[in-house]
Amino acid sequence: MRFLLTFVCVVAIAGCSSVGTPIPKDKIAQIRIGVTTEPDLILLFGTPSTKTLDPSGSILLTWVYSNATTKPETFVPLAGPFIGGYSTELQQLTVLINRKGRVEKWTMNNSPGEVRYGRH
Repeated sequence: MRFLLTFVCVVAIAGCSSVGTPIPKDKIAQIRIGVTTEPDLILLFGTPSTKTLDPSGSILLTWVYSNATTKPETFVPLAGPFIGGYSTELQQLTVLINRKGRVEKWTMNNSPGEVRYGRH
């Protein structure tokens, strides 16, 4: 019984990995060019993953969320390496803040994906 519980816990832990916090679409809709400020963005999305200062005085803020989840069939004995795989999701929000401290432009990339083992 103890071995089975340990096995289930290991499979559950090995089944997924993520970095960052998901970027909700409803919060993205709140970004207003020429109005929204850096503190506003931090309230909406938290601390950015990166902050880059431009020589012209602009600031580039980036938030990244990445998630990978192993498909359950990957754990099927003997067949798993041939039929399994994993699902991925990558979100990246990049915002340019002008010298006046307001959003000048922004882009949002959302890239879901899937990797299958043993298939082409």
